[in-house]
Amino acid sequence: MFPKFHTYTLTNGLTILLIPIKDIKTVATSLTFDIGYLEETKENDGLAHLAEHILSRFITNHTTVKKLKSSGHFVYTNAHTNHFKTEYHIHSSTKFLPNILDAYLPLFDFNHTDKHIFKKELGAVIVELKQIISNKDKYIFYKNMPELIFGSNHILVNDPIPEIKNLVKKGECDLVSFVRQFYNPSNAVLTIVGNIDLTKTLKLIKTRFNPINKGQLRPSRLLKVPKSKTPHYNFEVSKTSKLNNLYLTFTCNTINQGKNVAIIHVLKKILFELNDSSILFARLRSKLGVIYSPKIMKFINEHYGLFIINYNIESKNYDKGFSELITILNELKDDKVDHNLFNLAKDKILFEISQHKYNYTPQDYLKYSDYILQERELFTPLEFYNKYTKHLTLNDIRKWCRSVFTKNNSYLCIVGDKDVFKDSSMKELKKLG
Repeated sequence: MFPKFHTYTLTNGLTILLIPIKDIKTVATSLTFDIGYLEETKENDGLAHLAEHILSRFITNHTTVKKLKSSGHFVYTNAHTNHFKTEYHIHSSTKFLPNILDAYLPLFDFNHTDKHIFKKELGAVIVELKQIISNKDKYIFYKNMPELIFGSNHILVNDPIPEIKNLVKKGECDLVSFVRQFYNPSNAVLTIVGNIDLTKTLKLIKTRFNPINKGQLRPSRLLKVPKSKTPHYNFEVSKTSKLNNLYLTFTCNTINQGKNVAIIHVLKKILFELNDSSILFARLRSKLGVIYSPKIMKFINEHYGLFIINYNIESKNYDKGFSELITILNELKDDKVDHNLFNLAKDKILFEISQHKYNYTPQDYLKYSDYILQERELFTPLEFYNKYTKHLTLNDIRKWCRSVFTKNNSYLCIVGDKDVFKDSSMKELKKLG
């Protein structure tokens, strides 16, 4: 069975998410700060990423985590940052939960870092940024696609080159200042998943975290997708590319977010997750034989959603394949998708939920920290299906497609060896109406 979610808020604003799971001996935890690239000004560009590296290293080498490892106990640590959040993970045996909580405490009172560690992790961040510059597919998501959608000067656009130039001028004081400004309980969610006793665990947390000062709540974010009058196109030349890697992106609003997420989930199934029965496989792979592995990517947050169609295609098949793709998107707006395919998609979703009901690990539930940060409802997969997916109709799918798959809401990025497709692409995109 899926576990239950239990949320609490301490007096200093720290949000707690506890998810008890019986009959396991490990615990997965995360401390997630509602802080990311969006909190960086031009002066501190890159510090959110650098802070993640240095604080993750600090947890591993200068807290109770090091003592556990030196005693021969397994402890897993990791960290990640993006535009909206920075999260730190610690997984270990349930009996070491007090030690794990102690390891998180210094993040709220971080006041110095070793010069050697600072230089080492600064170098690691710069290497990652250079990898993005050299990997055109990563560069698309880092700079080109946000630039097409939001505009070249928008805060969501990250250009690795000026970021590197800015970081090399920063010192330890700049990093500490950034961390102390934003790493506060009022901006954080502590999530614990495992075989835990709710009362005892909450007492452990309160004892350690209640004394921490609330700190300053981060400024609110105002993000909005500008209205567009034409399709947008970008081509990134990659001399090593033998195929064209296509990303066709559409934005979607997050009003009535639960229903929209359910629609996107079903639409992904219809388009590419039903093996040869799915539309993209049947039409672009089996019928035309022009692509191999089409896929859909989705990014949903409280400000906007992105629905991205991605596939690889040879230059000689580009026009034929792209024309067929546009035809498919237009057909989704009408009555060309039959009920059998729609029902098959919903059945597969329910089957996957039933199949994984008893197979989730504690780590799988850490993602629910994001739900709290985005003020989304906390639902298990089955609860979400029963409230939203179960009641969807094919007309809901068509209505969503008519509002999203339009020419003025289309953003096409291609990575390839030469740009020869702009005219034909714009001609086809205008057929979306």
